[in-house]
This record gives sequence, structure tokens and C-alpha cells, in this order.
Amino acid sequence: MTRFRTLAAAVAFAALAFGGTAQAASCDGGFSSSFKLRGEVENPTTFKLKDLKKLPSSRVTVTYFSGSAGLVTQTYTGVSLNDMLAAAVIKLDPTRKNDILRKYVAVRATDCYEAIIAVADLLPNFGAQQVLIAYADGNGQPLSETEGMARLIIAGDKQGGRLVSNVKAVIVGSAED
Repeated sequence: MTRFRTLAAAVAFAALAFGGTAQAASCDGGFSSSFKLRGEVENPTTFKLKDLKKLPSSRVTVTYFSGSAGLVTQTYTGVSLNDMLAAAVIKLDPTRKNDILRKYVAVRATDCYEAIIAVADLLPNFGAQQVLIAYADGNGQPLSETEGMARLIIAGDKQGGRLVSNVKAVIVGSAED
């Protein structure tokens, strides 16, 4: 048993020492001028501001509690995440009943901050939650430097924790068995 614990500790140390360095280098934060929608989709796509502006947009006003600023109300303009996923075509396993219910979207920032959303929460026949990849404020002005080119906006959230700024990746995945 002691040998197993020693081996487990060595493996954990190696993962932190070597794997942590690679992740830290890619998690420096800062402004992101594009993001990639990838993962379990048939049409992975890289989006820049000009690409988002070509897509149908919506405006949403959100009010949420921010740990640093208290109660915040802001209006954003952006593209429906559900529409983006429909265009990307989520890969489904036809042998699994309701495979779409196993799917999730991880939205990752340049500093590796991440929020997870169940795909079913976006679908009109399940959660129908309004979720945008915002690229402008309510007046059509670009987002601030700290928000980045794109920001995840989830209407209805009471806390601002899932509002991801400086989006660098939108990744579709599946819950494991």
C-alpha cells in the first residue's frame, strides 16, 4: 500500500511539474481577437469579430450580482450560442437514446477561466435559455478591452460567474458513461 501511495504521489507531482507549465503558458490571459468553436462538431469554425457581425444578432439586458461590483445591469449584442451550435452540427450517436442530453459546451477564456453549459439548456424544447456570444454593448460599440472581442452572456443567471470574458474556445463535449 505504501508503494502505491508513493507511486501516486510521484505521478501527481510529475503532472503538476510538467503539465502545469504547459497550461500556465497558454493561460496568460489578455485580449483574444478570435475564438474557435470545436470539439464534437462536424464543422469546427474560427470566429473573428467580422464573422460574428455577419450572423443574425440579438440584444439582451442582464442583471446579475458581481462579487467586485455588486448588482450590475448591462446590455449586450451578440449571436445566439444555440444558432452557432446548429451551424456547427453537434455530432450525435444515433444508437444512444436522447444523446443530445449528454452534450455540454465548455466556454474557455484566455486565462483558462471556464464555464460549462448543458446543450439541453439551450434547446427550445428543453431549457430555452438565452445564451449569447456577445461582441458589442447595447449601443453596438465593441466590448471593452477587459471583456475581449467575445464574451459569454447567460440571460437569467443571478450571479455573473458564468459570464466568460475574452473567449478563446467554445468546446462541445459529451458526459462520460
